[in-house]
Amino acid sequence: MKQITTGVNGLDKILEGGFLRPSVVMIAGTAGTGKTTFVMQSLFNAAKTEEVCMYITALSEPIAMINNFMSKFSFYNISLLGKGNVKYVPIGIDIIHKGSDAIIKEMERNIEAIKPDRIVIDPVNVFAYGLDGEAQRQFYYDFFASMKGWNSLVLLTGEFTQDELTKSALSYLVDGIIYLSNEPFYENNIRHLNILKMRGQEFQGGKHSCEITKDGFIVFPRLRTPARTAILKERVSTGIKGLDKMTGGGFNRGSAILISGSSGAGKTVIGTQFIVDGLLKKEPGVIISFEEDPLQIRENSKMFGWNLDEYENKKMLKIISAVDFDIHALAGQVEATIQEIKAKRLLFDGTAKLQHMLPQYMPIADYMEDIVNYLKNQNITAIYTNETSNLTGATQITGTGISPIMDAVILLRYVEIKSEMRKAISVLKMRGSNHEKAIREIIINEKGVEVTQQFMEYSGILSGSPVKTPVEAFVEAFKK
Repeated sequence: MKQITTGVNGLDKILEGGFLRPSVVMIAGTAGTGKTTFVMQSLFNAAKTEEVCMYITALSEPIAMINNFMSKFSFYNISLLGKGNVKYVPIGIDIIHKGSDAIIKEMERNIEAIKPDRIVIDPVNVFAYGLDGEAQRQFYYDFFASMKGWNSLVLLTGEFTQDELTKSALSYLVDGIIYLSNEPFYENNIRHLNILKMRGQEFQGGKHSCEITKDGFIVFPRLRTPARTAILKERVSTGIKGLDKMTGGGFNRGSAILISGSSGAGKTVIGTQFIVDGLLKKEPGVIISFEEDPLQIRENSKMFGWNLDEYENKKMLKIISAVDFDIHALAGQVEATIQEIKAKRLLFDGTAKLQHMLPQYMPIADYMEDIVNYLKNQNITAIYTNETSNLTGATQITGTGISPIMDAVILLRYVEIKSEMRKAISVLKMRGSNHEKAIREIIINEKGVEVTQQFMEYSGILSGSPVKTPVEAFVEAFKK
């Protein structure tokens, strides 16, 4: 057996190399899930690498009709169809009416003449329409016995629901099953690819997000993170002098830091200042925003004297608008960007918004754990921001369950003192490191964020409505 490329973007990674040849793989799904696009893409990309390919269809569509549907895709080259490395073989209705023996003989006659490396049969279940259950099973047994002698990669398409597929004789006769779906999600539909079976090879199971573009099918493999082999004993500056002191010298290299607070408390500014500090030290960075588009981020940064365009032009910084991507596509984009610019720091701004992008079956903590573990494995120091609902008073750190997977948690709060709203910062947790327990004030000015003095005169700071300590209250009363 030989492993060969699938010809479908992203799928080789999930299959850890590609399809095996010879083998028979079913591409199944209901109408409109992209089965024909998938197999055509595989076929034409293989033909470009000099594989001899055959496209067998029971629909008897003329080449002009196929060209009309497929010509919008970049992988499609009509010159390869018929005269080139892709041979078009329609099985006419007259042959289908003659029964299974005639169908198989017609296919074998063409295969013997062409000797293809890769064969598509689109769709396979049309050949068994009208047959009762026993006759269908017998046809598929005979058909597969014949296919085993073709010494080719055979891709079958079949129109099935997942429940119908499990009951079909095809499900245990084929070597592999890839199920395509197009599921409603809020106002849109999300495409998924799920490898249910693949004999003789390792693969990454479960649902993978995918989409159909002008380049055809693109599959977005979920992030897979091997166990970390080492943890760097190195400190990374926060970019904020007072915060370095609070964190015992900065963040640990490759750690995950959660900054949680209400709107306007300074989360994004702290995160961006951390990225800019890295850029000044020749450490490339990535900003992923659920809140603002790249243009707004650039303009806001100029208020603090940070010219992000300069670093983007130098390929040291990449700004990604998260709302432009499906969640799995976002993970793939993050991975590709990190490899492209060799990022050392990352800002993931607005994790609370992620909840609205996730399908119901996926908790936000599970998705974030994959992201966090991947970045740790790459020794990337990452800040994640989360917006809490309360301005003052009791509050949860996130309300999403992601704080346990973070190495450090920093809380920002508004504090009302003498009818004035001020901002407080505290480090609640730092794994593997000591940290300051004090609650300090932060000020945002034209240079960014500054951490200033400790709130020494007040208690109850985290309540949002602090009171004078007993000693300070006594001194103040005595002065009067």
